[in-house]
Amino acid sequence: MTARDMQFKIWGGHRPPLQWTIAILLAVLLLGCGRVGDPQPPLIRIPETVKDLTVAQNGYDLVLTWTNPPRYIDGSAATNLARVQIRNNGTTIATVNVAGLGKPQSFAVPVGPAIGGRRTFSLVVETTQGKLSEVSNSTSITPVEVPGRVASLEAIPDQRRIFLKWEMPKDRPEFANAYVVVRTDIPGESETVTETHYEDVRYQIGKTLTYQVTAVRRVDGTIAMGLGPATVTVVAKDETPPLIPSGIEIQTSDMGAFVTWQPNDETDLAGYRVFRSEHPDRGFKVLTDRIVNSNGFFDVSYRPGLYYAVSAIDEFGNESRMSPPFRAP
Repeated sequence: MTARDMQFKIWGGHRPPLQWTIAILLAVLLLGCGRVGDPQPPLIRIPETVKDLTVAQNGYDLVLTWTNPPRYIDGSAATNLARVQIRNNGTTIATVNVAGLGKPQSFAVPVGPAIGGRRTFSLVVETTQGKLSEVSNSTSITPVEVPGRVASLEAIPDQRRIFLKWEMPKDRPEFANAYVVVRTDIPGESETVTETHYEDVRYQIGKTLTYQVTAVRRVDGTIAMGLGPATVTVVAKDETPPLIPSGIEIQTSDMGAFVTWQPNDETDLAGYRVFRSEHPDRGFKVLTDRIVNSNGFFDVSYRPGLYYAVSAIDEFGNESRMSPPFRAP
């Protein structure tokens, strides 16, 4: 039955008053729509609180590091993060744009002319609508004087590894009690050493490698990075010859002469070449085309008064200079 049929049946075929018509229509509409739900509160777009704020000294900067919130406090994805307010002792000192949802981010605060004094940092995250997160965890540091840049950094490929060496910083060397070594293609695997040298055994022939070395100061169990880093780039191609063999001795017999020398200790040593001449300063010729694998050689054609010399060869074909000639008895 329609609303119009209901009206005429109630009023005996006559048109009802207007107010009754409106009331009947509203009743029919409400019955058709069902019960109206309870009002819902608006969604809360407040970012989650940052809980992993840290600070470390790098040169004369204090580097803050944290992870931007991935969600709002209601659990939904944080899609409108805008800025991060950096606070020092409760006072906002800088505002930076959010680098990315749920992404790590950092910010450097200059130490300034006053080195001492403890600094306490915190931060809050702000949305484009101006909603603020709760204040993050606090992190503190006391800045210190740090060493300067290391000097004379070198990288030498040899013996299936890269040898790094450097000198202590010229500026404030008294603060350099350790060094951090980083290979830029694997920055997450830094090494800390106390000497002014380092060996990288992850040798890949022909690869171009870049190393960074920074002097650091250890204070109360923490590390303050010095100025730098010093950087060196090298192609992992071994062009370093072995050391010149030394300690030649000759023992003679009726069968010939046994020439010996002190063995080289290079890890990539392939062997030796033995030379002979009638003169101490010229005319040396190799006694065999094959590389001698031991530190001794028997010369069946020995004659008294001959001169002998030895060179060393590594796996990459690098050959040392001949040893000083040794005169046979």
